Order: sequence, then structure tokens, then C-alpha cells
Amino acid sequence: MKRITLIMAVIICFATSALAQISENQTLSTTLWKQGIATCAHYTAHARGFAKKIDEIKAKYPQGYSLDDLNEVYSNQGRKWEKIYNEFKEEEGKNGSISDLKELVTPQIWKLVEPEFQAYITEHPEAMNEVPAQPADQQVEGENGGEQSQQAEGQDNAAQASSKGTGMACPANLPLWLGILGSLLGLCALLIALSNRGKIKETHRMLAREIDRTNANLQEFSSDAADQMKALSIRLTGKAIRNKDIEPIASEAIAEQPEAIEETVVASDDNGEEDGELMNLFMSKPDENDDFTRVSDTFEPGNSIYVLTTFDGQHGTFEVIDKPEVHSFALMMPAENLIRACSGNAIQIPSGTHIVTDRAGEAEFIDGKWHIVVKAIIHYEN
Repeated sequence: MKRITLIMAVIICFATSALAQISENQTLSTTLWKQGIATCAHYTAHARGFAKKIDEIKAKYPQGYSLDDLNEVYSNQGRKWEKIYNEFKEEEGKNGSISDLKELVTPQIWKLVEPEFQAYITEHPEAMNEVPAQPADQQVEGENGGEQSQQAEGQDNAAQASSKGTGMACPANLPLWLGILGSLLGLCALLIALSNRGKIKETHRMLAREIDRTNANLQEFSSDAADQMKALSIRLTGKAIRNKDIEPIASEAIAEQPEAIEETVVASDDNGEEDGELMNLFMSKPDENDDFTRVSDTFEPGNSIYVLTTFDGQHGTFEVIDKPEVHSFALMMPAENLIRACSGNAIQIPSGTHIVTDRAGEAEFIDGKWHIVVKAIIHYEN
């Protein structure tokens, strides 16, 4: 029962508030239109990165500011501000509604303009009761007629008041205050009704963050798995080609000397791939094609970042050289030196001074260059 009462109170309060709000298509008064133009100009300048802070403007003009006030503050900003000032100064002499103001700026800037403009309307209810703004050409022609009509209207109102007798007058801005009061009551009721749901929403946000982290980890795992499968496929293809080339020769040798070939095969099975000569190569950073740009037989300070180990000169594994000077050099520009050859958790933002290789990467010698097949996995430590 209490929850139903609160919901009904919210509906009634917001309905009362809606009656007192300014429609987006309603023509604004001169004061509100000029304030809206100034607010749009201010946040446009702020969005372009050279305007002063919002709090400084509010402190200097607590009762509102005009476009000319902003011009006094930003006149030293040069042609950028002059262009914004001229653009909105031309619109200041026109009339319009909130929808017209919204069309003067981008949706992102309007999200900043709207709260401050609505707050100004709330703090200055007298501005709502002013005569709506008129175009500049109509203001001159209708100035005398407007004064005469206002005098005639005042005389008629006075005559009606004298004929009906005195009584308590209803303030012109009473609907606005009723709307403000209704909004506050509705907000309080809504906060009370939703107070028990705060923890549930926070739990939902935490679960959403955890799901996002899990998805990111799964994507990284999937990428690493695809790289490993690609490397394995290349290895198997290379072995198949080598076995295919050796098979005819082996068949002829077996036909001529079966006993000697049998001994050779046994020896080969015992040694495996370890018969090749171990060779270490020192690599610089890779290029945009994932090829190492500089290869040397010796360590070169200022260039060498990775060390590659190979037995056959065609396939090899690489890792970051474990030297402090190499780590300092690589961490100066991780986007160029590390990310193209390594993967890991947030490696684009260095969080330490020491690079640890968790799993070596794999490379293949293709067209005269060592090409990265599988990235190394690294992390940072202090």
C-alpha cells in the first residue's frame, strides 16, 4: 500500500510539474533567448578547448551572463573566439524557442547547455512572464503600438478590478512555483521508493564489469590460440614438404643399401631436430608488416630489443632481452617497440620498469625477413 501511494504521488507531482514547464516549441522571452544564446556560445568555446572554466564564469556572473559579458572575458583569445562571437551575435537578434537553441549547437554541446539553461529558468521565474522576443525588424515597427496596447490593457484590467471589487490577486508565476514544488515532492517520493534498489543496481554494474573483463580475456585467449594454431600449421606444412623431398632419395638408398639406411634412420630418430646448430640473433622493433627491421649477430645498444633463437635458420623463438637498458629503451615507446611483437594485459600503458617474458614468441624466415607468427606474452614488474 505504501509503495502504491508513493507511485501515485510521483505521478501527480510530475503531472503538476509538466504543466509549468516551458514547451520546447514555445517562443522564449527576450531575456531567456539571450541567456540561451550566451550559454550555447560559452559551451561551444569550452568544447573547442580554449575557454575558461565553467566555475570561473559562474562565480563572476552568478545572476547570469550575456554574450557581451563573455566577449569581455574571451576577447584575448583571438580569431577563434571572434568567429564564435560573430556567429552567435547574429542569432542573438532573432527570436526562437528551445528547439531553435538546440539546432545552433551539436548534440554533445547541448547536453552541457540544457542543465544550466533549465537551472537559469528555475532561478529566474520572472523571465518566463516577459513578452516573448520578437525579430529586430518587428521590434521597431511595433514599439509604439505595443506601448499603446499595454496602456489600454492596463486600463481595461483596472476597470474590471474596480467593477468586481478588491480581492486576492494570483501571482503570474504561481504555476512555476507549483511546478517546482511538485518536482521536489516527486523527486523525494521517487528516491524513497527506489532506495531499496540501489544495492541491486550496484550489483548489476559490478556483474557487467566482470562480464566485460571476462569477454576481453576470452578474446585475447582466442587470438593467442589462433596464432598458435597458425604456427603449428606452418610447422606441420614445413615438415611435410621436407619429408616429401627426402622420401624419393630414401627409397633409392634403401634399395641399394638397406642396412646402412636403417642405421641412419635410427640415428636420426635419436637426435630429432636437435641436429641443427644453435644460433642467437638480436632483433630491433618490428615494422607494420610484423617483420623485424634490423637483425644482427651481436647485441647493439639502442637497437636490439629481442633475442631470437633458431636451430635451422627458418624457424625460431624470440623474447625480450633481459637487460635494464633494453627495458628502459623499449618502455619509452611501447606502442612501437612492444605491442607489434608482444601481447599481455594492458601492455600499452607501462606499469613498471622491468619486462618479464611469460611465453616466448615464434617467428619464421620468409622472403629474407624474420616474420612474427605468434606474439610473445609479457607483463611489467617494478
